Amino acid sequence: MSSSEYAPVVDALRARVQAGLSMDEAIVVLQEQGVPIVPSMKVVIDLFGVSLDEAKQRVAGHPVWAGMRGASEPLHDALELLADAMKGQPFRKPHLYRVVVTALFPLLGLKPIAEDWSGMDAVLPLLERMRQDGAVVMVKWDGERKAPGDAPPYTVLASVPGRPELFFRADLPVLEDALARVVVEYAVKVWNP
Repeated sequence: MSSSEYAPVVDALRARVQAGLSMDEAIVVLQEQGVPIVPSMKVVIDLFGVSLDEAKQRVAGHPVWAGMRGASEPLHDALELLADAMKGQPFRKPHLYRVVVTALFPLLGLKPIAEDWSGMDAVLPLLERMRQDGAVVMVKWDGERKAPGDAPPYTVLASVPGRPELFFRADLPVLEDALARVVVEYAVKVWNP
C-alpha cells in the first residue's frame, strides 16, 4: 500500500481522532485496513503529535502487531548490526545485506521474496518505495571496467535531493550485492524499521 492508497484511511481516522478515538484504537484501525507498520508509525506521529520513538513503541508494541514483531525481530537484530557497522566502515560481508533485504519485504508490508533472490526485478518494490519517498536511484553497468585495478562493474546510487546526508553508493562485482547494500543503508537511515 503506497501513501496515496492509505490516504483515505488516514483522512477518515483524522476525523475520528478529533472526535476522541484513542491512539490504541487508531492503531487497530490502521492494521485492519492493511496499512503497514512503518507507515502506521508515520500516521500516529501525524495524528497524535508524538515523537518517532513513542510512535515506534506504541505501534510496534501494540498487540495487533505481535505476529509482525516476532517475524521482524531477526531483521531488527540484523539492521542493528548493520547500523553499528555503518557507524564506522561499510559492512565487509556484502551477502549479509541480501539477507536483510529479504527480511525488509514483510516488515514494509510487501509480499516476501525468496532468500536466494537474484536480479533487479526482485527488489523493484523496494526501489519503487524509495522513489515514492523522493529518492533518485541509479544503476550502472560499466562495460569499460575490465582491467585489473578497475572499480567493480556494478554501481548503484541512491540519493534524496536536498538531503546530502542521504546519499548511498555501492561499487561491487555482483549486481545483487550492490543493490542490497544501497537498499539496506537507505532503510536504516530513512525507514528506520
